[in-house]
Amino acid sequence: MNCKIKTYLLTAALAVSGQASAQLSTNPDKFLGNITTDWPGSMDYAGFKYSDYWNQVTPENGTKWSTIEGTRGQFNWYGADPAYNYAKNHNLKFKFHTLVWGSQYPRWIESLSAEERYKAIVKWMDKVKAKYPNLEIIDVVNEAVGSHQGGTRYMREALGGDGATGYDWIIKAFELARERWPEAILIYNDFNTFQWDTDAYIALVKSLRDAGAPIDAYGCQSHDLGGVSKSTFSTVMKKIQDALKMPMYITEYDIGDTNDANQKWNFQQHFPVMWEADYCAGVTIWGWFYGHTWIKDNSTGEEGISGLIKNKEERSALTWLREYMQTDAAKNAKSPFPGMKMEAMVYIKPSTIKATKGETVSIDIDAKMVTKTIQSIDLYANNTKVTTMTEAPYACEITPAEAGRYDLKAVVTTTDGATYERWGGFDVFPAREPYNGITELPGTLEVEDFDCGADGQSFHDSDTKDEGDAKYRTDAGGVDLVKGNGGVALGYTAQGEWLEYTVDVTEAGEYSYEAVVASGNENSSFTVSLVNDNGKLTQLFKVSVPKTGSDWSKYVTRKGKLSQELAKGKQILRLTIDGAYVNIDKLTFTCTSSTGINTIEATPTDAPTYNLTGAKVGPNYKGLKIKKGKKQLR
Repeated sequence: MNCKIKTYLLTAALAVSGQASAQLSTNPDKFLGNITTDWPGSMDYAGFKYSDYWNQVTPENGTKWSTIEGTRGQFNWYGADPAYNYAKNHNLKFKFHTLVWGSQYPRWIESLSAEERYKAIVKWMDKVKAKYPNLEIIDVVNEAVGSHQGGTRYMREALGGDGATGYDWIIKAFELARERWPEAILIYNDFNTFQWDTDAYIALVKSLRDAGAPIDAYGCQSHDLGGVSKSTFSTVMKKIQDALKMPMYITEYDIGDTNDANQKWNFQQHFPVMWEADYCAGVTIWGWFYGHTWIKDNSTGEEGISGLIKNKEERSALTWLREYMQTDAAKNAKSPFPGMKMEAMVYIKPSTIKATKGETVSIDIDAKMVTKTIQSIDLYANNTKVTTMTEAPYACEITPAEAGRYDLKAVVTTTDGATYERWGGFDVFPAREPYNGITELPGTLEVEDFDCGADGQSFHDSDTKDEGDAKYRTDAGGVDLVKGNGGVALGYTAQGEWLEYTVDVTEAGEYSYEAVVASGNENSSFTVSLVNDNGKLTQLFKVSVPKTGSDWSKYVTRKGKLSQELAKGKQILRLTIDGAYVNIDKLTFTCTSSTGINTIEATPTDAPTYNLTGAKVGPNYKGLKIKKGKKQLR
């Protein structure tokens, strides 16, 4: 969470009479944690011992990139070391928060190219690895849903963009983290998804899981839950878990309220639901001293109102929490990580998460045990067993005969009879096809005529509701088409939405574009990219759209050049919304310089060739040979 950093001159701690001396939680399988207090991050505070209350610690600000490398190349660990060392000396769980975040990152990265930013991110992770080689729990990526953080675009661009999954850049971040911490619990964390952007959060985490990213748990920040009933909270929490079927952490729970009774009521409503869920691996409360937490009273300006200790006395919420943690329900609550440790690392990796009916999907299962030995892995598709695998590499193929959702489940059985589950899946669509025929380039692409298909295949919208007034298509899902500029246009756009178009380039060469657009907002923008055969995107141009009128009725033309030549033939273009609230009517493409070259044929005589793994293939071939899964390159 974006936390206000405050500086204090701490006076000597005073002894407090009546202070408790036992940690609140005695459950051996899930932790009850908290954060550091003030800046640069003290542990014991005002006479109260941290380890007398909590058995896990997350630095509030001390392990954020901007804190550690605010100046490029200078790494300062003064806010991280006290918490890390305290945790190790007191046998507490330590969570690193966070590696990749579009807020509280060093602002010097904004002036770098995407390639240089990538190198900076890798160097940052390498430095963390060198400093803390044995991290057990890591918030790898934080708050990437929609427009939660404006700086997310810097991370997205650096780590490879959306790609075929829509979240390739996040997958890359998790892969970089797994390379450095092979046995750590890797978490995706986002803010109060119990109340906001729940479906978008589910879609993001589910895509990471389905693509086989090494994500081990999802983190739900739980700020601003004041007044939310037990019933409402339980319903949403169950909805998220039913969709994801993964371990969960409650990462940042707090109730900001000056009224003790109100704060206690909210703890009573929410905490047992969190703690007693067998898929919840732990709860971290976000601050414990009144006046020294990030939440303030908006009406009075009083700061730190979520604190649990006020004037060196426990508030009633903390008194109730102590009593609750001594109940059998709290002591015996189950966890997905017995002993607070991860034993099985199992990830299902399909060759695609968006297949076409009849397309063969290869399934690889990446499985590793920390202390045990794998005996077999059973793979199920929609509750039907597909195969049993007893030797690595664990792989098989599925050819879906019908369109729809294919839920996958891998059940790992170890030699001691224990079992471990991992869920995944992929979606199968009917064959996509152009709407209103293929648009030829040079020519005009009507933005409303995106390819027929399904969300995630030929388009992606942030919701399923059509807010447009054009009533132009019945197969557009949640894509919003509006009346505009004398015809039909795309409207009500949100960051991260995209549309794809099959086009036929009839003349190879250099191209310019004209985009007819409108916006009632500042900072609207979109990108047009070429979708390569492997699903990767190559950006052709980006259009920044000024505010053209407060009601979006005034359309203007923006012009520019494509960043690379277009080759002749059928291709797929993707239009991605970068800055929300832009209306787009049409895109006109003009060939400004024809190359006259529409095919490329290579005829080497004796040069060796190599496949993508680096294996030497041999000389004397003509043209480009393509085999399933590999491309031979000269």
